[in-house]
Amino acid sequence: MANEVTGKTSKFFFNGVEQAIQNDNLDVNFTMADSTSTSTTSPGSESVPLRKKVTLKVDALLYDAFGSEIATGTLVAGNKYLVTASAGLFDSIHAVGAIFVSDGTETCTALEKVKLHGAEITGGTLEVSIGGTYACTAADYVVKYGEADSTTTSTDPTSMESVALRMKATSKFEALMYRTTANRITNSAPASTAIVLTFKPGTTVTGNAILHQMSIVDAVNDKVKVTYNAEWQGVPVEVNCGFMTLASALACNKVYETGSGTNNEISGTAILLGKSITADVNSETKISYDGVFNGAIVPAVYS
Repeated sequence: MANEVTGKTSKFFFNGVEQAIQNDNLDVNFTMADSTSTSTTSPGSESVPLRKKVTLKVDALLYDAFGSEIATGTLVAGNKYLVTASAGLFDSIHAVGAIFVSDGTETCTALEKVKLHGAEITGGTLEVSIGGTYACTAADYVVKYGEADSTTTSTDPTSMESVALRMKATSKFEALMYRTTANRITNSAPASTAIVLTFKPGTTVTGNAILHQMSIVDAVNDKVKVTYNAEWQGVPVEVNCGFMTLASALACNKVYETGSGTNNEISGTAILLGKSITADVNSETKISYDGVFNGAIVPAVYS
């Protein structure tokens, strides 16, 4: 049917800035309470909806950092840019915060500015530094915040609200075993050690972590591989590890199709409570976010 919506027309905005994503999943779920009473027709039962929880999952590629702001000259056709200032000279889809692919005709001025969007990061330069630098075959970095229910009488009566508590960061590193490299975990209790996880130069996680688990896989038709699991201590220092802010309630807008009047969209305030970066030497590096909407969501229909 002509009215069917496809993913190629969708856009995702967080804190007023468009994000280049691959997939997203928005789930609305009302808690149901049993309202069965002696007035209920036997042998049936009855239910009543209480408050709803709206969860969000977003999958994307991990990108290099944005370039410096461009305020002069004509843009390069085929390059992807983020609009940082607009006085209306760009067309309507090039509003501040929007991402677009240049056709080579747009000219930047003091009032019309952009930043070059970063390129996709692959696992080809993946490495970890633990008392020495080791090339990895795979690695991840996972951040999860605790969640507390902050729903009050001031919350929309059909909705819930959450706040973020403390964070916990973990990682997994997979590498080939070499005959001259000592195992990092033996009989002694592991101690906190300085670690730098590098997805690509300029995209790093630095801090202290405890390697608490080691797994050695030896297959007769493959090379021996060693996997370590680590728990970061405190808050690691991240450089270019995703463009969306965690643990803060910010404007979120999912556009399924842009209309000339109104968009087919769902908007509201969301708080991201976790992210996961996964890298493999033979693949692009990916990042996923998990979060919830606080309060009511606002649906709109295409027109």
